[in-house]
Amino acid sequence: MSLFLRIFLFFWLTAALLASSFFILGRFSGSEAIERAEDILKAQADIVATVWQQDGSRATRHWLFQQSRGTRPLLLDSQGQSPFKLHRNKRPPRLSLPIKAGVVRQHGHITLIAILPGIDPPLFLVRQLEPTQMMQRYPIWTWFAAAIIIISLVSFFLARVLSQRIRHLRHAVQGFAEGNLSTRVTLNGSDEVSALATDFNRMADRINDMLNSQRQLVSDVSHELRSPLARLRIALELAQRSGDSAKALPRIEKEADELENLVTGLLSLARIESSQFQLEKKPVEITALIQKIVRDAQFEGAASQREINFELCDPVTLMVDPVIVSSAIENVVRNALRYTPENSCVRLYCRLQTNEFQLIIEDQGPGVAEESLQQLFKPFARVGEARDRNSGGFGLGLAITGKTMLAHGGQAIAQNRQEGGLRVILKFPLPASSNQ
Repeated sequence: MSLFLRIFLFFWLTAALLASSFFILGRFSGSEAIERAEDILKAQADIVATVWQQDGSRATRHWLFQQSRGTRPLLLDSQGQSPFKLHRNKRPPRLSLPIKAGVVRQHGHITLIAILPGIDPPLFLVRQLEPTQMMQRYPIWTWFAAAIIIISLVSFFLARVLSQRIRHLRHAVQGFAEGNLSTRVTLNGSDEVSALATDFNRMADRINDMLNSQRQLVSDVSHELRSPLARLRIALELAQRSGDSAKALPRIEKEADELENLVTGLLSLARIESSQFQLEKKPVEITALIQKIVRDAQFEGAASQREINFELCDPVTLMVDPVIVSSAIENVVRNALRYTPENSCVRLYCRLQTNEFQLIIEDQGPGVAEESLQQLFKPFARVGEARDRNSGGFGLGLAITGKTMLAHGGQAIAQNRQEGGLRVILKFPLPASSNQ
């Protein structure tokens, strides 16, 4: 049951309990009031009968008018007529004839009738009770007290139920804030508090994964930096010992370039992952962008007898950041060019689906173990001996590509080809105006 519905029903329960309590109190108080008023009316009937017999109608009329207005009855005969000429036509409304002694409940009114003993023809004292007289047993403060007690009990129960669940969630948040990242919340139910607990657990899992990824990234960066720095130190020592620094300069330059590439890749990855990163999207004819990347890669591949074949497709315009997307596609193409054997070909072709544009890059290399395919787009991924650092790179290029695709609302997927080699599919969402 949702929290909204629970609170809504609690308020209705409070209203129902209040109405029931007032009804019960009113009925109990009304019964007591009727009995008390009936006893008073019978006592008045005895007195009126005595006065009527001894002193006549004038004294009786005088005695009746001396009674307080709230308890003053009417004197009527069996046909509802007053024996006093002044009030001959006055009788209680809707009173059934002939009049009989007793309690008459009619049309929401209560009328008390008492016969005067020893009077013939019979006369009756008639008194109609007012609603305020029905509640005279309990003063007004008792009704307010009953309402306050009922509202307090229902509110206490509702507040206890809600606060207990929220308190449990609050303790979990406090534990998480104090550094206990394994803290999770277990709340049964399907209301908003349970949904909030589920969201908290999902957030905690996400933060924990991000921190673990950050720790792993720092560890990987430290490991990757250690090797080129160590080789730089060795080259410097050799240069100092031999006295000929010219021989060590190429090696120092190579290691410096490697460090620069690592730092550049890390900065690019950090920039894409930053919450302040903003894409500069603009309409880009994607096939023309791919052709430019292919031309540059063909120039590099020609030196090692590796070809790149791009199968042209119809022009497609996408809303992308051309600089970031160009770098992402280039990373995949260079990766394929690096691992495809000499005298072989890297193939690029396009597919246009209903809601997306796909760029497929296929190489003829050794491929990747199936269980390692999902790791390709993570920083410093190591997926096997055939694709380790000896083949070049730090595993940052594909990670940048994966993050770039996600930033554009797309996806990067890696598959092994049945013929051998790796297939990378880059999926770009089509603009809304291009969807059919």
